[in-house]
Amino acid sequence: MKKRLLSLVPLALLGVGALAAPASAAPPNQLSNTLGQLWTTVLETPTPQNAFGSGDPATGCWNLGGALAPLGPSGVPECTVKPGTKLFEIGNTVECSTFEGNGTTEAELRNCARAADKSAPPVTLDGRTVPLTETTTGPLHITLPADNLFGLPAGTTGLSVGDGWVAQLHPLTPGTHTVVIGSGPSAITTLIHVQPGA
Repeated sequence: MKKRLLSLVPLALLGVGALAAPASAAPPNQLSNTLGQLWTTVLETPTPQNAFGSGDPATGCWNLGGALAPLGPSGVPECTVKPGTKLFEIGNTVECSTFEGNGTTEAELRNCARAADKSAPPVTLDGRTVPLTETTTGPLHITLPADNLFGLPAGTTGLSVGDGWVAQLHPLTPGTHTVVIGSGPSAITTLIHVQPGA
């Protein structure tokens, strides 16, 4: 949602995740697929349960079925996960869609997303740098729910393409870990709590 969501956060959308060890070398298609799953979930989630709508900050802890992807318009303050949960780290991501008039074809939407997502801020976990890889999704076929982020009728369909600087990360050890995106006064800090039974 390049125009609407970017009006909430200058330049791009920010998310946080964390890792226990250096990021695994996930294949580019796996990164693209996970980013696509994330954007599909965000766009198809009603506003009251959505961090980009009127949902509380905890709704920015997106469950992707075995992986957690913290993503919100101005970061996510904290997320709680159970041990063994994979984490999908997002340093920066942008999506463009037909809902906003960003284009009508996959190529136009891809160019829009890539043009708006040139780079990512530095990301650290407990003081260690998290290496990020740029990836672009394939075309995402979206069906909007009632009370959606665009204010369009329920059942409206369209296309979206997302671009992001991401990493597929190993699960964290139990305890609390600190992720920082960016630096200085504009840095976003997220606490990741790893708790048995979460």
